[in-house]
Amino acid sequence: MPLPIPQNPFSHDLGVKIVPGKDQKKSLTLCCHGYGHNHEIVDIVHSNHIFSGNLVGFNFPDHDITPLHDHHKSFYGSIDEILPLLYLMKYYVCDQQMPNFNLYGFSAGGGAIVNALAILNQQLYQERLQSVGISNKEIKQIISALENGLIILDCPLKSMREIVASRGFSPELEILATRYEKNKMNPLDVLPSLSGLKLTIILNFQNPDEILSNRDDKVFIERLKKANKGKTTVITGLHGGHNTYHRELCNYLKILDKTLHV
Repeated sequence: MPLPIPQNPFSHDLGVKIVPGKDQKKSLTLCCHGYGHNHEIVDIVHSNHIFSGNLVGFNFPDHDITPLHDHHKSFYGSIDEILPLLYLMKYYVCDQQMPNFNLYGFSAGGGAIVNALAILNQQLYQERLQSVGISNKEIKQIISALENGLIILDCPLKSMREIVASRGFSPELEILATRYEKNKMNPLDVLPSLSGLKLTIILNFQNPDEILSNRDDKVFIERLKKANKGKTTVITGLHGGHNTYHRELCNYLKILDKTLHV
């Protein structure tokens, strides 16, 4: 039976896109796209033959954003960016009763996952969460499902300040950096808020990463390992850079897919 698509409670095109898996007994993987992309991230993940289970893609509010976009009007670094991700977790875990659940996040999508985990673990933005049907009961159920699955952070956004330091000052980047800091959503700084979670996390960095830089890789790894009480596996790829096929990560995930019920 195909996975259902939830109603869209948001003003933007949520664009839920499902790629059915070969093995319907395997869990669902929710794929979170990076800056400037959209729900087609699910097709990229599918083409890499990483998972045999179901894949779901969706659009963050700023999907298909371009450098010409007015960042004063964007949602990056705010609860409005993260809420669609949390809503879809709630829909598939709680409404569809999926006991184990994977998250895959590339670049800004990986940073969004870190912020979503912190919001759940610290029970932040409760009124906003309740507006999409997430109460404390649902939070516990979602965390349990995530602890039974995998969290894949593929070249995740670590800090807007890291990007500014690498690329140099620009008004656009400064708008985003200021918002991330104001809302306490720089993933690097958020990591301690994951304390106590028992997650299976696969963290992939590319060295060099020509888009995000590698300045904060070591600190990110240290803070993540300290906060996560589960297993944190770090993979460093040395081929291609940020926007290419990450061979080492894909090979590792293919092995996991064969051995785990994920």
